[in-house]
Amino acid sequence: MTAAHATTWSEAPIARALVAITGADVPGRGLIVSEFLSGMGEVLPAGDEEFLLAAVQGMGDTPRPDGSVVEIVTGCDQPGILKVGMNVRHTAGVLTTETRILATDERTRRRFLPYWLFIRFGSGLTRTSMLRAIRARVLREAAAA
Repeated sequence: MTAAHATTWSEAPIARALVAITGADVPGRGLIVSEFLSGMGEVLPAGDEEFLLAAVQGMGDTPRPDGSVVEIVTGCDQPGILKVGMNVRHTAGVLTTETRILATDERTRRRFLPYWLFIRFGSGLTRTSMLRAIRARVLREAAAA
C-alpha cells in the first residue's frame, strides 16, 4: 500500500484533469491519498493490504455532527447525514477500490441520488485513472528492486 500513498497527480493525468474541473487544487507533485483524499475525510489504516477513507457530510442545512469521523460513522443516526467510506485494497496481486455511501434517512438518500447519478461516470474515470497510476508505480518499484 506504500505505492498508493506515494502516487502523485502527475501519474494520474485523467484523474487530475477531472478533479481540477471541480476547482480543487491538484498540483502535479501533490500526493493523491495523503494530501487530497485526507482533506475529504480521515484516512484510516486497515492493515498492510488496505486503507480506508471515511467522511461524514451534512446535507442541506444539516450541520456535520461533532466528533471524530469514526465516532459519527459508528454512532450517529441523526437525519440529514451522509456517511462515506472508500477503500483501496491489494490482495493476491489485485488492486481494488470500492465506495459506500449511507444516508441516515430516506429523504437524504433521495436528495443525494441525483448528485450521485450526475458524478458517477466522472467518478469512475477518476478511480480508474488513480488505480492505473498506483499499479504503474508498483510495477516500476518491482522492476527496480
